[in-house]
Amino acid sequence: MIKRGLAILLFSFCLGAGSRQAVALDALSIGADAAARGGAYLAGSRSGHYGFQNYAFLAQQPAPRLSLTAFDLISEVNYFSAAYSQNNFSLGLLRVQESGGELRDKAGNLQGGEINYTDSTFYGAYGFALGRLSLGLRGKLQSKYFSEAEVSAVGLALDLAGAYQAQPYLLLGAELGNILATEMAWSNGLAENYGRSLGLGALFKVFGADGYWPDYKQPLHLYADIRALAVDYFWSAGAEYWLCDYIALRGGLKQARDAREEQSAKTLQFAAGVGFNFANFYFDYAYDSGDAVAENITHFFTISYWWDAPPPPETKTIKGVEGVSKAKKNTKKYKRTFRSTLNSSEQ
Repeated sequence: MIKRGLAILLFSFCLGAGSRQAVALDALSIGADAAARGGAYLAGSRSGHYGFQNYAFLAQQPAPRLSLTAFDLISEVNYFSAAYSQNNFSLGLLRVQESGGELRDKAGNLQGGEINYTDSTFYGAYGFALGRLSLGLRGKLQSKYFSEAEVSAVGLALDLAGAYQAQPYLLLGAELGNILATEMAWSNGLAENYGRSLGLGALFKVFGADGYWPDYKQPLHLYADIRALAVDYFWSAGAEYWLCDYIALRGGLKQARDAREEQSAKTLQFAAGVGFNFANFYFDYAYDSGDAVAENITHFFTISYWWDAPPPPETKTIKGVEGVSKAKKNTKKYKRTFRSTLNSSEQ
């Protein structure tokens, strides 16, 4: 958890300069919809924050989408993320801040300040399509500040993602994390390296318009991801069922390190949540059981707005010229309609 990470970070400062593994917080930005599925999202084409999930799908959704996520861990750690996407591009921000207590001198007397740790990451992503295959690139600028030691750090990294539509009911996704990266260089001389990662994911649409069994109208989707980190790997799996066009139920499991045991020990974490959409607004909630320590239960809340895609340009035949059409200028802006978008083509 973050408190444990801060202790390790402070210990590293005491050791002096060196090269260590940088801590990336990308997994915290995925949104409540993915968190409720156990963190499985690599093959999910339906999202309000592509820059935080599989940004290869940006090429398939030209209309703007805006999302905000806020969640608390324990009572002293605050998270906030925001993402905006339009056409093939997406921008995002993830900010994590922890108050570690009040500053005291060696005698234990208050010094009138707080111990704070801040981690901010800025994202920029681009996606494009090549038939059934979609590819995406994402750049990250991460900055950190630790008030106790009065040190700061900055680092850059580049990610690559892909998605493939194998069947109408089967989507595959992949991501290579930190394929190119600088060091996370601290102002005191400490250097951290970004570790590379490989993620693979699949989405199987059981029911629904594009499902394997389309006769059952209400969509049921199954998600599964596996991610390799250094010499270890972790998996996650989840399901999403739409009770009606406006309400979705989600649940999932994910494998993670057990914070109470040695580093190699793993545990299963349960997640669940609900989604609601109306008038192009989407509200998602997720409950994450954390590492089975009671005070570490996490609640995620995401709100997003999805603009409708602009209608295709109308065509009309030029008088007297057979077989030649002229596109009529589209003067309509993105519509705001009061209806569910569940049954759109992206499903």
